[in-house]
Amino acid sequence: MAFTNRYKTRAEWADCDPLGQMFYPNYFRWFDIGTHTLLEAAGQSYPVVIEKYGLAGLPLVDAQASFKGRCRWTDPVEIESFVSDWGRKSFTVTHNVWNGGAVAVEGREVRIWGLFHPDDDARLIAGEIPQAFVDLLS
Repeated sequence: MAFTNRYKTRAEWADCDPLGQMFYPNYFRWFDIGTHTLLEAAGQSYPVVIEKYGLAGLPLVDAQASFKGRCRWTDPVEIESFVSDWGRKSFTVTHNVWNGGAVAVEGREVRIWGLFHPDDDARLIAGEIPQAFVDLLS
């Protein structure tokens, strides 16, 4: 089983549409927070990972969500995050939004091991993910 983290939050008024339901782009914000809190729970915050490995970042190259239920204003939810797939240069973080004991949303982010291009620091390239980072989240 992969290293997993959960953080609690709730659907706030500003997150919702006029009907009081969570506006879908805000789930992607929760997914991003889930990735950051996953790293923190593993003992290396996002800024520490950037510094330690000399990265440009862990940029997002793909994101998806499947909506199984709903979240409404004031619903307490938990976002569960874990790395579900490792590639040489990318990894997939899966996020499950739990509401009332059921998964309301299943999300997925594909991120790359982002390095600055050696000839142009305004460009990024995908580098090979070090085993130490894989071990941290496995």
